[in-house]
Amino acid sequence: MAVQDQVQSTDGSYSGYHQRDVPQEDTEITHVGPDTPCGEFMRKYWHPVALSSDVTDLPLAVRILGEDLVVFRDKSNRIGVLHRHCSHRGTSLEYGIPSEQGIRCCYHGWLFDVDGRILETPGEPPESKLKDSFVHGAYPAEEQHGLIFAYMGPPDEKPDFPIFDT
Repeated sequence: MAVQDQVQSTDGSYSGYHQRDVPQEDTEITHVGPDTPCGEFMRKYWHPVALSSDVTDLPLAVRILGEDLVVFRDKSNRIGVLHRHCSHRGTSLEYGIPSEQGIRCCYHGWLFDVDGRILETPGEPPESKLKDSFVHGAYPAEEQHGLIFAYMGPPDEKPDFPIFDT
């Protein structure tokens, strides 16, 4: 062992090695995923989820409050914030194709509206009620001042979108 390794500082300088203890995280305030105390609190507010300039012809994959989402602009210029994985086969909607109304899954062609309703299920018989039997996860979105915001909380508690002067 080298002499310099044996020498310990007496004034406390460069003592990082000896003071490496990291305090336990407080999961009540650091975990923001679904069904966590802080996550449920934070979901009651509007959050910026993307820059408007980043959401053009291609969908954008984002992770917000522990959830994998896709932000997109359909060809009618409406903004959608949906759960990232297709509710049919689980493929990522970040590879979806924005259409006139909503986004179409690249795998089987299901068409999801910005509110999560399933508009088309290609490959199903015309009389099929499959598209009416469930909805895809979606969040309300607003675009303001070059940002896209989403409200991820309980729909019946959604606050008005705050309009600030700056």
